[in-house]
Amino acid sequence: MRADIVRKDGRIWLENTECDCGFNHAAPKMDIYIRRGLINNCAYCISRSGLGKKALIVADSNTHSVAAANIFKSLQSDGFDCRLCVLKGENIEPIPDMVKHIMSKLDGDIEFLLAVGSGVITDLTRRSAFLANIPFAVFGTAASMDAYTSITSSMLEGGMKISRYGHAARLLMFDTFILAAAPPLMSAAGVGDVFAKYNVLADWRLGRDVAGERYCPLCAGLVEQALEICAKNVDEIARSSEIGAQALIESLVLAGLTVLIVGDTRPVASYEHNMAHYFEISKLAYGGCAPPHGISAGIGLVYALMLHEMLYNARPSKADKARIFAERIKRGEKRKLIVDGYPKGIGKQVLRENRYWYISKKELGRRIDALADCHERYRNDSVSKLPKHIDVVCVLKKLGAPAYAAQAGIDVSRLKKALICSKDYRRRYSVAFALDELGLFDKCIEQITKAEQLIRDV
Repeated sequence: MRADIVRKDGRIWLENTECDCGFNHAAPKMDIYIRRGLINNCAYCISRSGLGKKALIVADSNTHSVAAANIFKSLQSDGFDCRLCVLKGENIEPIPDMVKHIMSKLDGDIEFLLAVGSGVITDLTRRSAFLANIPFAVFGTAASMDAYTSITSSMLEGGMKISRYGHAARLLMFDTFILAAAPPLMSAAGVGDVFAKYNVLADWRLGRDVAGERYCPLCAGLVEQALEICAKNVDEIARSSEIGAQALIESLVLAGLTVLIVGDTRPVASYEHNMAHYFEISKLAYGGCAPPHGISAGIGLVYALMLHEMLYNARPSKADKARIFAERIKRGEKRKLIVDGYPKGIGKQVLRENRYWYISKKELGRRIDALADCHERYRNDSVSKLPKHIDVVCVLKKLGAPAYAAQAGIDVSRLKKALICSKDYRRRYSVAFALDELGLFDKCIEQITKAEQLIRDV
């Protein structure tokens, strides 16, 4: 089952987005334009979307010179009343003080906000628009993430990344010339974010068959289409061509739209994104290295694919339940492992939000049986569609990005913690859960960390 992707006059939208999956589907109410020269045609797009004539444009020093200054002049000449809010500093963080600064630039007659940038600028603008109860639009300057379509803002508060409610952008605009000129590592992050969906789909199908999770075949099909578009254009993306930029931003947007359709991030994030969050959380708490989010997700994908290769060769039908039950970690020990594995306060939050962090013996036995029943289907329908982990390593290398934790400056100890703790970060079922419930997870982690040490010794 696949939605229809319609492309016309530089605009892209979806049709036929209904299915009987059990999710309450919502048709995305978002105008999306992707074409060359759009920087000079923002007025047309904004007018078509009915956002008004009075705007506050939010940018940082980089995106101001890349696009915001020209957009400001163009809109002014087209009869818009615009003001500029340029956030100062080399590394803008999504902190409440930045939101307060943006809010201070608003007055009663501003009708909408326009974010000119990518991740952080969009998050800050989305949050500000939500608090001000006005709509916002985005002019994206890099194909680096799928969160342009998001309804939440990732905010940094008290040393922790927290998702804060917002609302979806009414309008997205992307100029392929500007996207192609973005720093190559930003495009590599975009590819990492898209490729991460390989694992998401495999995990989601396991969750459907083993844990009874709701599954939307329409959204899964849309994510598959995004993966196909991106994978076919890796060489163009590596060349920083406009063809590559167009393909990459389409892939990111199409994947991101699934979140609006089902009102849940299950179609776009799983174990590999949990690892990316862990790397970032650890960096905030302890210092050290963490690549940009999309690249971290790509690295997480490499390890998730290793786990899938191990689960493929497992034999759940031969699982020794008595041994698994006897050797299973005790509840108190598991609680301590989670609390101690995360920076202070975060482990307890994980325990509160994930009620499946320790399931009953009865449920564990049922899951083992369910995994045995679906294992052949998993091998044929899911693993057959997955790239080998070494193939993803080659893609990331071609894009100039690190592919292993070692190459990103993350030590083996932190990698091991990320592999273990990411399993329980959310309650979504994953390949890590499957291996853990078969009593194989610790052995798999040991194999991965030994291989990682060999990479460091080369």
